[in-house]
Amino acid sequence: MGVILCLIPVALLTGPFIPDAIISIISILFITITIKERLWDRYFYNKYFIFIFIFYLYFLFASFASENIILSLEASFFYFRFIIFALAVWFLLDSDKNLIKKFTIYFLITFCIAITDGYYQYYFENNIFGFENSSEDRMTLTFNSKLILGGYLSRLLPLLFALVIYNFSKNKKIIIFLFSLIILIDCLVFLSGERTAIGILSLFTIMVLLLVSKFKLLRLITISISITFIVFIALSNTATMDRNVYYTLNQISPKSDDTNIPTFFSLNHQSLAIASINMYKDNKYIGAGPKQFRVLCDKYVNQNSNQFCSTHPHNSYLQLLAETGIVGVLFTIIPFIFLIYIFIKHMINKLFKSKSSLSDYQLCLLICIFLSLWPILPTQNFFNNWINIIYYLPIGFFLHSIYLRKTD
Repeated sequence: MGVILCLIPVALLTGPFIPDAIISIISILFITITIKERLWDRYFYNKYFIFIFIFYLYFLFASFASENIILSLEASFFYFRFIIFALAVWFLLDSDKNLIKKFTIYFLITFCIAITDGYYQYYFENNIFGFENSSEDRMTLTFNSKLILGGYLSRLLPLLFALVIYNFSKNKKIIIFLFSLIILIDCLVFLSGERTAIGILSLFTIMVLLLVSKFKLLRLITISISITFIVFIALSNTATMDRNVYYTLNQISPKSDDTNIPTFFSLNHQSLAIASINMYKDNKYIGAGPKQFRVLCDKYVNQNSNQFCSTHPHNSYLQLLAETGIVGVLFTIIPFIFLIYIFIKHMINKLFKSKSSLSDYQLCLLICIFLSLWPILPTQNFFNNWINIIYYLPIGFFLHSIYLRKTD
């Protein structure tokens, strides 16, 4: 099982099917072992599992209360596999003390492949493995045509950063290698044209500088060098500059025929946000049901203004508000506020007591989880299997870190 876990970073570069199959296998094997060896008390009787499982049951309830139960259950019924996957990661790390280092090495190799392919795509019309790029200013996954390479790198970098801190903080060669890797990632994410990825990477940088102790200087130096390169790239490549700067400013700026209120990311995003809020108003408490936005969106937009519709609102909070109501959106609000509390407490302790109960490794894992809960940037479908694997992977590592310490 440990070897299979190490394959997840590269599997995520193939799209949703293979990583979903991997975590399903891991989850089934974990449940089988848990039952056989009677490990329920350690992995299931804790506040983290209970909190998430309660909301899973609520998602099921919202599906059964929806107009299209079968369609809604397609999103909610098997959502529990992600919850089990996080526990399985915790179990596997408990079972093999060397697994974290093995995973980190596989992770570093995978990132090197993805970065090399990203720069290859920048200069050619397809990637290393022949997948054609359908967009001039976006980059595909290494083994798939989905234009989300920037999102892959920016969302998983905090986890890689945490794992390198945990395993190789005293290895100067690895730290120098990470130093170079981060600069390459910063520039590549900018070149990828994924503005959400740029936002996530920027937020990660700010949080590392505020919270992390040992490698704060490392990130400060890398971001300074990266900004220098990015400015040079932007000035020499007008297409990249137009996409990431001018096009963004144009999308969010007030339009002459509208009010003076800035647009919510773009007119399309704003249209989806309005539809979500209108849907919520009709289903305030339990929502319309998971996976119902794609069915009901047309009903809640202004048909006379040709507003945009999609399968989901491109924002997790808006999606949960529309599809699961005020109760369902608490699933993200509560942990988000709790993490803010933890970060503030950490900074106060560092400032006045010169100590903290959290290591830099744990802080980076929490930053990774926090970025998944960040409410302002656009997101993928909340129930999408690919993105949920990225959401739940660091949770498994964090659960292992806190419960390992309690049993030492």
